[in-house]
Amino acid sequence: MKHNKFIVCLCVSILFLVFPVCSLQATVVSWDIGLIFIGTGVPTNPAPWLNATFNDGGSAGTVDLKITAFGLTANERVGGVYFNLDTALNPTQLVFSAPIKTGTFDDPAISKGVDGYKADGDGYYDILIKFDEDGVNRAFNGGEAVEYTITLASLTANSFDFVSAPGGGTGQYVTAAHLQSLGTTLDSAWATNTPPAIPEPATLSLLVIGGLFLGKRKK
Repeated sequence: MKHNKFIVCLCVSILFLVFPVCSLQATVVSWDIGLIFIGTGVPTNPAPWLNATFNDGGSAGTVDLKITAFGLTANERVGGVYFNLDTALNPTQLVFSAPIKTGTFDDPAISKGVDGYKADGDGYYDILIKFDEDGVNRAFNGGEAVEYTITLASLTANSFDFVSAPGGGTGQYVTAAHLQSLGTTLDSAWATNTPPAIPEPATLSLLVIGGLFLGKRKK
């Protein structure tokens, strides 16, 4: 048994040499959108209503984005989702892949420009993912999702964790979404994330794994 544990620890040590720990660390920035900052509409279901998650997979230059409308009903829809970008980067240089869609909605239109898109009563954003609003089958509704791979040199998940430029009186946010046909009134509202996003490691490092093996050997 001791011989087997020695072999396991030796393998872990070799992996440290072949694959540096830093190369296995991914950053995930994930926002649950569930705070209305302006508007009269109220979604049928309790918050949150959307989730937006950025994952860089542990290397700069490529980030996966997934937007999920998990908290809206089948008739409630998303008009658009807004994001910001690190001011050291140029949003017009971002390259979005073709969307991977879960649902029947039309492909969203993607617009990019420094502080180019205002979320109604507050904030100017750098990226707008605009969904079709013409009919339930073409719009982005509850239970649907869309994914993109975004590329740009030095891009990471944290590159999107920046607040909007001031544009009103309700505050500056890292993201915003226009929610439409809400509840029984069919009114709209603008929502953002709550609580604020906290970047977190997406995977355990080999250091942690090695520590677990070493802990077992001491026992």
